[in-house]
Amino acid sequence: MTLEWVQDVSLERPTTNYNSLPYLLVSKHPQYPNKRSLVQFENLPSDCPSSKIHSAKMYLYYVYAHKASWHPITMTPFIPRYMQLYLVKKSWNEAQATSIKRLSSINWSTLYLGLDGIDAEACPEPGIVTIFPFRPKNNFVEFDVTNAVKRWKDGLPNHGLLIRAKNELEAGRGIRFASNAMSDSSKHAFVLVLCRD
Repeated sequence: MTLEWVQDVSLERPTTNYNSLPYLLVSKHPQYPNKRSLVQFENLPSDCPSSKIHSAKMYLYYVYAHKASWHPITMTPFIPRYMQLYLVKKSWNEAQATSIKRLSSINWSTLYLGLDGIDAEACPEPGIVTIFPFRPKNNFVEFDVTNAVKRWKDGLPNHGLLIRAKNELEAGRGIRFASNAMSDSSKHAFVLVLCRD
């Protein structure tokens, strides 16, 4: 079964909300702030209990790796980016969230969400997905979210996932996935869950 997106947003600057941006931004490139993104999906229907979940895969549409047009390749090279997912522990709103705020009047505990068990879990979800140089763009990238979906089904509040690069501060191109603001809905994120009979 397919779980559709509920909301998503990129986090880059303290006072700017990027909900209307057609991309989910991940990692820093020179002369710009760091970037992380949030994504949330609908809950699994009641007819698939946690014990029957065989696998759950999230698909994000990889658009391209971005650099400022005036940056030479030597300044902003295309380096491998090691994508990680973290379970988010606090509620947020895609039209209000920024790098310091989760809601218009409520801050994250630290910039970009604390990966410390407060805003998001301290340990990433199992598995790392590498966006490597010359990876075909305009294609879906698969992330294993089986553990996350099972935990949500077992009662953990579903506040979605944080997407970051393990080497997010290393100088290189920033990764751009399609957000739900992209006009082509066939490129929107989704989760595919395989439930045992």
